[in-house]
Amino acid sequence: MTWRTEIGERTLKGAEATLFRESLGNVVDMVEAELAGDSDLWEFGIPVFDQLGAHAKLALLAEVGWALLRDTDACPKLTAINEAAVAILFANIEHSLHFEVDAQKDGFEDSQFWRPLVLAAYHQMGDTNDLPDPDCTDTEDWELLVDVLSQRILWDDDFNDADRFLDAPPDEAESLRDRFGIDDDYYRAIPPDPSEIELPGIRAKLKELYRGP
Repeated sequence: MTWRTEIGERTLKGAEATLFRESLGNVVDMVEAELAGDSDLWEFGIPVFDQLGAHAKLALLAEVGWALLRDTDACPKLTAINEAAVAILFANIEHSLHFEVDAQKDGFEDSQFWRPLVLAAYHQMGDTNDLPDPDCTDTEDWELLVDVLSQRILWDDDFNDADRFLDAPPDEAESLRDRFGIDDDYYRAIPPDPSEIELPGIRAKLKELYRGP
């Protein structure tokens, strides 16, 4: 098992892994487009991740992707940075669902891709009650399902409070961490800073994840 969650140590399998892998590939494509100058910076509203450079984002996505999609000897220590990277992948799923629903409303055919993936991941949990149809256009229904799936990996959204803790006086920050049960170095983890020489290896690692187990 390779990632510590509230429901135990987990490695994603089956439909849940497929959904996660598709989102990982989607986000990596966005970062690569940013690097190539083909698009503006894409922000998902999670500052801990959004503020990183493109090289750091690729390295971090490779790290969390490998931890969640491959069996490893030990779970990585949870930090604001790596949990934010996981949260980005679920934020991308939500964004993609919105685009897909809008495409269906605009009359585009074959606009079902993300919704069946979400449903398959949810079915894998064994809970099939009151699920929307694949052509449902109520985005709130889909956001609820994505939120449940994300909670199977992420404990909470402490990663969004980085500025609050880092900007507070040391005594106050320590008191807040104690109150909420947050490790002292949760917000102090240093993001990866890969060199140009390291990038081919990072990209190869990501491509291996795209090929599946």
